[in-house]
Amino acid sequence: MYDLIKTHSPDLNDKDIKILDKFIKEEKTPLKPIFNLKGFIFGWFYLLYKKAYMEALAIIVISLLFVQMAFILHSFLFLFIGVLLPNILVGWFFYFMYANKISRDIENCGKPIDKECLAKKGGRSIIAVVSTIFIIILLFWPVIYGKVTHQDVTTDQNKYINKVEKVIK
Repeated sequence: MYDLIKTHSPDLNDKDIKILDKFIKEEKTPLKPIFNLKGFIFGWFYLLYKKAYMEALAIIVISLLFVQMAFILHSFLFLFIGVLLPNILVGWFFYFMYANKISRDIENCGKPIDKECLAKKGGRSIIAVVSTIFIIILLFWPVIYGKVTHQDVTTDQNKYINKVEKVIK
């Protein structure tokens, strides 16, 4: 299994490969989480970088649910949790999630395992991270533009809703 993980992710050091090997081999045995600093600092971006797209999507959905609850309930606590929780989850459970991704890739490459297929599915993807950052900037561009130019970028419908809320209060 060590060789398969090394083929899948050649950039990992021996310590990380041994940890992942243990997680994959002993999947039925409860293992304690091991902290990953890069996962904690970069959160789901680190999962995208490691091509763990399904795991990154799960973390993003969890984060968005808490952020949405923050806006619905006008709660700073939920906003704080929605921003901090993904990094905590990725930091503490990175090896679980990445071992799951490697196991899935090994299964998808068939028996006997095609090492070229495994090498393609593994590795790193800076393009995924850069394109995600670009999409985030694109989505927030109206807000950024409004803040920089000090202009009101709300739609007419939002202006109407704000007037109604002022009258009701």
